[in-house]
Amino acid sequence: MKLKKVSIILFSLSFIILFFAKTQVVEASDMKEYDNKTVLDTRNNVVSLYARGNDNIFRKITDRALAPTSSWATDKAVFDGVKADNSSGNFYRVATNEWAEYDNDSFTVEFSLRKLTVQTDNYPESDVKTITVKNGVNAPVYDSYGRRTGKTLPANSSWSTDRLYAYGTGIPLDFIAYRIGSNQWLSYDDVNVTARL
Repeated sequence: MKLKKVSIILFSLSFIILFFAKTQVVEASDMKEYDNKTVLDTRNNVVSLYARGNDNIFRKITDRALAPTSSWATDKAVFDGVKADNSSGNFYRVATNEWAEYDNDSFTVEFSLRKLTVQTDNYPESDVKTITVKNGVNAPVYDSYGRRTGKTLPANSSWSTDRLYAYGTGIPLDFIAYRIGSNQWLSYDDVNVTARL
């Protein structure tokens, strides 16, 4: 008799848990779209595209995709968008109703394109005073967003520096640079430190 009561209680609890778990599913109608002007760079694989229906469901486009190692401007993002198989994903719009689904292997997003206030003054000071371009290197000059400017500096040339710029989440960091002028940076990989404060 006691075992029967325990069984009924456990059955009732499992039903209640199942009911509440079911009601917390994200619905396509709850999805929000965000302004997100940036650039995405595809990696070494093809990236699938999705079309967003009037019901806010993302469905795979079968006759088009993004080519490997290509860059695409994007203006909108949807996080936790619902796909036709009821799974969810994060999407970036790259054309009229064409959305690329983000995952770690598909593409990178250039978050650095979001301009910060007082962009060139919010970097930490560096104890490095002078850097010299490595022998045999034609060093590219980068801007304050970590993008190449098209200018280069010759091997063995020396430059004064005052600020350090670094980003990345792993070890080693993705990019480290020293500032040599307004909106001008040299990569850590292209220089040697020749004087410190």
